[in-house]
Amino acid sequence: MRTLITGAEGFIGDYLSQFLRQQGEEFFGTYYKGGSAGLIGCDVRDAEAVDSMIRDIKPERIYHLAAQSLPTISWKEPALTMETNIIGTINVFESLLRHGLKPRVLVACSSAEYGFVSEEDVPVKEDHSLKPLHPYGVSKVAQDLLAYQYFANFGIPSVRARIFNTTGPGKTDDVCSDFARRIVSIEKGNSPPIVKVGNLHTRREVIDVRDAVRGLYLALEKGEEGEVYNLSSGRVFQISYLLQIMLSLTKRKLHVEVDQRLLRPSDEPVIMGANAKLRKATGWQCVIPLEKTLEDILNYWRQR
Repeated sequence: MRTLITGAEGFIGDYLSQFLRQQGEEFFGTYYKGGSAGLIGCDVRDAEAVDSMIRDIKPERIYHLAAQSLPTISWKEPALTMETNIIGTINVFESLLRHGLKPRVLVACSSAEYGFVSEEDVPVKEDHSLKPLHPYGVSKVAQDLLAYQYFANFGIPSVRARIFNTTGPGKTDDVCSDFARRIVSIEKGNSPPIVKVGNLHTRREVIDVRDAVRGLYLALEKGEEGEVYNLSSGRVFQISYLLQIMLSLTKRKLHVEVDQRLLRPSDEPVIMGANAKLRKATGWQCVIPLEKTLEDILNYWRQR
């Protein structure tokens, strides 16, 4: 099975690559910048580069992960976010049409597509309205619906996975890694014993990346063509609770201080997805305990 991972140098892409190696699968991976040996340099915004790669590889499976994936950057660079996520997705599907290829395609979508969700609608189901709150979320809605329309109109067997908050060792741009980095800096004597934080009142799912890549694999292999699935743990935690666990894993006595610069222009009060649809289709569920995930993140930063 010839498998292509776009964005294989990214956080989830790297773990997915490791997972596929363990399965003994042949795969090709792309990178935008900072790629490692064995990966193919390809900017998904470049239609000719994408087309050349698709023509040469002729993939039978595609995990389309390449994206500008940070909401914070999308506020500063909305055009870059739209071009990468939307035009990049179009380039992949148009190349498949041009070469008459119909691989199964997993498009990595996002829980950010839902935006604000009221308490009575939590956990949010896949048929909930999509009202994203930032350019990144808007771009993911477009990516999501593009994948569907290429299936509906041209029969390309796409499966969409709306991924909820995913973390783990090696992630550098989420609240868990931010807490860990600050705690470790204090442990090493590089910072005063104050952990600066943003909004601690929001509630978020936490999915270990090692669970998430199994979910992506199963969604592509067993998911129904044209369907969308929440890749969600079904568990939600207040950010303050995540911080509390991490503080319990250090011997240093630390103080917590809110930093206004770490607050977003808007922040969904709760993000939690219903995962019954994915579980029914694939049998997937999270197996890695939250405490294990947070401890591994702390140890990752301690080893850096």
